[in-house]
Amino acid sequence: MRHATRSAVGILPFACVLCALPAIGGSAPPAADGAAPALARMAVPLSPAIAGDAPAFVVDLHEVPDSPAAAAWAAQAQALCTQWYPLVCRFLATEGVAQPKQVTLAFAAEQAAPGATAGTTIRISVPWILAHPDDFGMVIHELAHVVQAYPQSANTPGWLVEGIADWVRWWKYEPESPRTPIDRAHASYRDGYRTSAAFLAWASARYDRRLPQMLDRALRTGTYSDALWEQATGKGLDALWAEFVAQ
Repeated sequence: MRHATRSAVGILPFACVLCALPAIGGSAPPAADGAAPALARMAVPLSPAIAGDAPAFVVDLHEVPDSPAAAAWAAQAQALCTQWYPLVCRFLATEGVAQPKQVTLAFAAEQAAPGATAGTTIRISVPWILAHPDDFGMVIHELAHVVQAYPQSANTPGWLVEGIADWVRWWKYEPESPRTPIDRAHASYRDGYRTSAAFLAWASARYDRRLPQMLDRALRTGTYSDALWEQATGKGLDALWAEFVAQ
C-alpha cells in the first residue's frame, strides 16, 4: 500500500536538485578491495539525457467519464509525468535504452491498489485519488516502473524492484516528506517499498553513490545477483542490513 503525500505539481522541486549533488562534509568510507577511489564512489552519477522525445502521456478516463475531479487530477498527473520521465531516466541506468512512444494513464473506477503498472500502462484508482488528492508521489513510483521495464526472470527480485521505485519517489521526488520509521525488530531489506528504499539510500550514501544505477543496470540486463552489494560495499546484504539497523 502506498500512502498519501504532499508534493507540488508543475514546478520542479528544488529538493530534487539537491539530491543530485554530492554530500558535503564528513569523510567517505574506505574503498573496498578492488573498488574505485573514494572520490569516484561518492560522486552522484546521472545517466545521459534521453535521446529524442520523451513518451507522449495519454489520459484514459473512459471508466469515469463524468468525474470532473478525476479529469482535473489526471491533467496534473499527465503534466507531472511529462516533466519527470526524463529525470527518472537520468537517476537510473538508462543510457542507450529505447524509449516507448506512448504511456497511458488509465483511471480505474475500481482498483484495490492506488496504482499499478503493466508495461507502458499505469492504472490509477479513482477512489484513491479522490480520497488522497495530494498523492502524486504514487504516480512517480509507477512512472519509475515504466522506466525500469526489467525482463522477468529468476534474477529479478521483487523487493528490489519496488525498493528502487520507492527510492526514486522518496529520495528524489519528495525527499522532504516525513517517512514512517522502520521497525528494526521485524523489518527486512526484502520487505520492498519504503524499507528497501531506505536501505538502498543509506547504503548508497554510506558506501557508493553509484549503487542505485549499478543495481538498476544489472536488473535491466538480467545479470543481478546479491553479490553485487558486496562488490560495491565490501559487505554482504545481511551484514549491511545489520549495520543499517544499528545506525
